[in-house]
Amino acid sequence: MKITIIFPARKLETARAMVSVMPPSLMLLAALTPANHEIKLVDMFMGDRPDYDADVDVVAITVRTPLASVAYEIADNFLKRGKKVIFGGPHIFALPEDAKSHATAVAIGEGENLWPIILADAEQNKLKDFYVSGPYHVDKLKGSVHHEKERPSLNGLPMMRRDILPRERYFMDSMFTTRGCPNHCRFCPVTDIFGAQIRHRPIDEVVAEVATLGKRYFNVDDSVFGHAQMVDKPQENQYYLDLYKELAGLRPKRLWGGAGGLAAVNYKDGGKILALAAESGLSAVAAGLESISPMGQKQSGAWRKLHYTSPDAFDLQKMRETIRTIQDLGIVIMGFFIVGWDEDTVQTYYETLEFCDENNIIPFIFTLTPMPGSRIYQEYLEQGRIYTDRPWDQYGGGGGYIVYKHPIMSENEMIEANADVMKRGYSMGRILKRTLHATKHLFTKEVALTTFFTQIGLRKAYSQLYDQIQERN
Repeated sequence: MKITIIFPARKLETARAMVSVMPPSLMLLAALTPANHEIKLVDMFMGDRPDYDADVDVVAITVRTPLASVAYEIADNFLKRGKKVIFGGPHIFALPEDAKSHATAVAIGEGENLWPIILADAEQNKLKDFYVSGPYHVDKLKGSVHHEKERPSLNGLPMMRRDILPRERYFMDSMFTTRGCPNHCRFCPVTDIFGAQIRHRPIDEVVAEVATLGKRYFNVDDSVFGHAQMVDKPQENQYYLDLYKELAGLRPKRLWGGAGGLAAVNYKDGGKILALAAESGLSAVAAGLESISPMGQKQSGAWRKLHYTSPDAFDLQKMRETIRTIQDLGIVIMGFFIVGWDEDTVQTYYETLEFCDENNIIPFIFTLTPMPGSRIYQEYLEQGRIYTDRPWDQYGGGGGYIVYKHPIMSENEMIEANADVMKRGYSMGRILKRTLHATKHLFTKEVALTTFFTQIGLRKAYSQLYDQIQERN
């Protein structure tokens, strides 16, 4: 069969102006596809466009909530032409019935066990309505169901098919080592999608794959340092100690980034893990700090991943010290914050930016978006606080929209304050200050250029977003 796998994008995507990373979902599905099929990958983030008149048998589309409207439009166009359309992705996990009306079949959960079965059924024209991987309840699904009850093992996975996409247009390769998250943050559906138990890829397979990558890559794991809840399990820490020791021995050394909980500073063997990660080439970490207030930590549930015993134990000074410890290893911190918890005010946006300035953090300050599949979405929905008339493309912050009712701030106040702090946060003076701080601890030309141009990309992205908001208002 001829198969097209699509990663959708909207007209304005702030991520498009940032450092470009090869899309792992597309490349992994391609690697899992039997060799007798012909594959084409379409990465709309990088300007690719679907060819509705192409000679294709199966179209697979990865659907995230902000891109659901675009994905549905693409799917409808292919369905009109008699093509088989398969949906997968986090939005599908949350709202499978919503998606099914636009697709031939819907995949819920991880694809390793499902994708070969879906293709075999498609080849025989025997596609079921739903394909489910993981320990989920399927009795409410209306239609035929194939259910793989266990989450897939990460042993023996094929290397991603990076050869199908033009690698030269991407600044960074991508890979992963683990899946699963024990944090249960109220705004995030990842724990429900991938499970609370951490599954690891074999270290030798990870190292072999990294050896094929370019000089920069991004690890898409939920946390590249492990998780605070797992520190009493020696084998959990040992995995990271052994992995980074092996990666540190690779030549040439590659620079890499990933998401990571700053709590690693405070738990057993965390300091060793951090030092080895830095030695293996870790130069930047995306840290979900979420809030600078105890109440924000409590409402988000993020205090768990920051290794506090309760939200009342949250200590902003301790967070500052943790940040400095990691920066002293030559690791740049990109701080992700959510503003919009019930006690937050307009001033919270500016206080969060001030915290980033004080600590030389690259700021990612977003207004809360309750995403389908998360606990906060369900709670707000039951409370009548979700604006249910808003289209899916208003989720995810790409256009500066608000999708829920805040008890203190108006929609316009949140939109304007968020746009203003991000415009200020990427002034040229701030960019240069953070770049100089990054090179203070680890001066190499590569680190300096990567830190600077990543921020220039973000400056461009948020400038576009700010201009769009001004035009709309």
